[in-house]
Amino acid sequence: MKIAVIGGIGSGKSRVIECLDRLGERTCDCDEIYKDIMSDREYIRQVGEAFGVAQEGVIDKKALGKIVFSDEAQLKKLNALAHPLVFKRVDEIYKEQEGNLYIEVSAFDESMAKYFDEIVFIKSEQSQRVERIKARNNFEENYILSIMSKQMSAQRMQELADFVIVNDSDLEELNRQVEYLIAFHTFN
Repeated sequence: MKIAVIGGIGSGKSRVIECLDRLGERTCDCDEIYKDIMSDREYIRQVGEAFGVAQEGVIDKKALGKIVFSDEAQLKKLNALAHPLVFKRVDEIYKEQEGNLYIEVSAFDESMAKYFDEIVFIKSEQSQRVERIKARNNFEENYILSIMSKQMSAQRMQELADFVIVNDSDLEELNRQVEYLIAFHTFN
């Protein structure tokens, strides 16, 4: 099965993926795949034409972020370019071996739900998420909140999810929930 691991920025998706890795599960990260795609010449050309943020064969990520996180239509435009390429690579990774593949999806939107066999939502309070991002990325709170405002609501993600992990405690508790998730997929 292709299993999406979703949640708002700072919810702990990467932590869950790290736990799954340690426990021997197959994982991939759409952000890492996207980083590879951002070095593809054809993709750089398309983004340059669409957003005017590519110079000398390189995408200005900061300029692109300012455009897409301030205008939902621009974000949809970027996603229409990026998502087919990302999911093509996910399909290739999935076909490499049998079994479940847990896929960290940072920029989840409802249109992706049908692509996945199952969805795992990482739930965490907004205040905790903001503090994690401040510590991790040294972003200003207003910038963090602007990113959060562009993401699907936690309530809607939870409604779409087949499984919920609550990340509001320590790493030991998170590991326990991830072990339960693996057992759930092993025996169902």
